Amino acid sequence: MDYNYTLLIPHYNIPFLLRRLLKSVPRRDDLQVIVVDDCSSRDLDEYDKIREEYDWVEWYDTGVNGGGGKARNIGLGHAKGKYVIFADADDYFEKDFPTILSEYSLKNFDIAFFKGVSRDTDSGVMSNRADHLNRYVDMYVNGSDSDANNLRYLYGEPWCKIISKSLIDRYDIKFDETVIHNDTTFGYLTGFYAKRILVDERKIYCVTTRKGSVSVTTSDDRILTRVEVFCRAELFFIKHKVHVRLEEHYTQLVRLFVHRRFLLLGKCVRLMRSNGFSRRYILNRCQRVFFSILRDRIG
Repeated sequence: MDYNYTLLIPHYNIPFLLRRLLKSVPRRDDLQVIVVDDCSSRDLDEYDKIREEYDWVEWYDTGVNGGGGKARNIGLGHAKGKYVIFADADDYFEKDFPTILSEYSLKNFDIAFFKGVSRDTDSGVMSNRADHLNRYVDMYVNGSDSDANNLRYLYGEPWCKIISKSLIDRYDIKFDETVIHNDTTFGYLTGFYAKRILVDERKIYCVTTRKGSVSVTTSDDRILTRVEVFCRAELFFIKHKVHVRLEEHYTQLVRLFVHRRFLLLGKCVRLMRSNGFSRRYILNRCQRVFFSILRDRIG
């Protein structure tokens, strides 16, 4: 069957929130919905009930626990839509989503970007997880980012986007199968190869905040992964002469220095040097980030 859209949802251990997400998804003939479970280990009875209730959804599993990146890659292998949309199982779509699906099925583009909102998953209190996206959209709309470079390269999350499946297939773009930032590489590669960009100020999606989610969990391994992922991104931008302000990995180094975590800081620096960055280059970038943070706090 031909679909205009495929919606891909990775899932792990949160079937009650997955149900909320699926309730926000319209059942339409032109929309293929895929859920890929990453070897959930609890609330399995509830997960089975949802599978029975939503029998029009396609259900797959990773076989071996591999994180959201692995789940999304498996989902892409089953995607049949002209365009692909991503959602996390603990988020949900806003009321304009069905209208936008109908409108954009008549358009031709590589990536369409939308605004989002963010709320605490339990209280509903507004939070800030969509602020950077909305700021990038505003920059494009007011003309200060006419090429949408911030959206193309610095907005790495897959939500609030509709992406051409042919673009993904043509350049064999995949998600990293890392514990965090599995979407960063996918984000800047799709942005780099996209030729036709659309930007829409409507809010299509709610990204939630909750205790225990991947986005708020920290560890030494996750910090090293963050530095590695953004180090590779910077190398890509240097190679392809992409001029954007990428500072996440240097901000991480500065935080480690401020909190006197010198052993982990040394591991991060060695990792970057193994990728070709000189000690002087790393130090200069860290100094600039440090003074930028100071100016922001003082000002």
